[in-house]
Amino acid sequence: MKRLGYHRTTASFCLFLALPVALFVTFYIYPIISTLCLSLYDWDGISPKGTFIGLRNYFTLFGQARFYHALLNNLQWLFFLIFIPTALGLALAAMLDRGMRGESFFRVVFFLPFTIPAVAVAAIWRWMYEPTHGLVTSFLEVIGLASWAQNWLGDPKIVNYALMGAMLWWTTGFAFLVFFAGLRNLPIECIEAARLEGANAWQIFWRVSFPLLWPSTIVVLGMASIDAMRLFDIVWATTSGGPAYASEVLATQMYDVAFGRLEMGRASAISVCLFVISGAFIMPYIRYLSNQVQENAS
Repeated sequence: MKRLGYHRTTASFCLFLALPVALFVTFYIYPIISTLCLSLYDWDGISPKGTFIGLRNYFTLFGQARFYHALLNNLQWLFFLIFIPTALGLALAAMLDRGMRGESFFRVVFFLPFTIPAVAVAAIWRWMYEPTHGLVTSFLEVIGLASWAQNWLGDPKIVNYALMGAMLWWTTGFAFLVFFAGLRNLPIECIEAARLEGANAWQIFWRVSFPLLWPSTIVVLGMASIDAMRLFDIVWATTSGGPAYASEVLATQMYDVAFGRLEMGRASAISVCLFVISGAFIMPYIRYLSNQVQENAS
């Protein structure tokens, strides 16, 4: 009877796991393997069959300056998203945590941009960056700095900084919310002990609150790394990677090569490279979270 009950339990577990495993294999494992195989072919996406060319797509890719420029842009975005929105979100959370008036209003104001879809954000900032009558140019004219006005999205030298400004407005709300929740859940005993020892507000934050915010910091930095590697929507919807590929990242290059040039094999090679590079940045984050879960469970 015990063995029969054991077999029934095992069968029940297998039955419940069958659907999640099937979905995972269908929508995650199979596309990865399919993309890896497709990267070894020359295929236009229309012909019934492609031509096997081995690693030629990778050799072609690694010999193009365009690929390295897009990779460099991804690394710049990684540096920006890790430090700037994170620092600003932390500063806003610390400011609001001190009990300033209108806290509920400012919480909504700070977080509201993050709820807007990326395409809508791109449309808003395309209008704001319009070089003649956009809000940014008009504001500079009003304060007497009309000479500072630029073709914000049309100049290869500043287009990435313009996009980063839009991204800062859009993503800071997430960092703010995570840090604010973390500050509100800190043990009050540690803060009161620091006050009794004569620590000022800055010392309490830097030496007590900030070290205790390490779990929140890991979440924000991990999500920033993921966002930097998979960045596509706001860049494509705003500039399509232009002008002259100046704002292009690996994801937008992959899309352009696949659906603009109909080179599915080379686009798949870009996708594989992006997958490997993303894994190099994301896997340490996943490993850290797994270790935290195991420590908490034990």
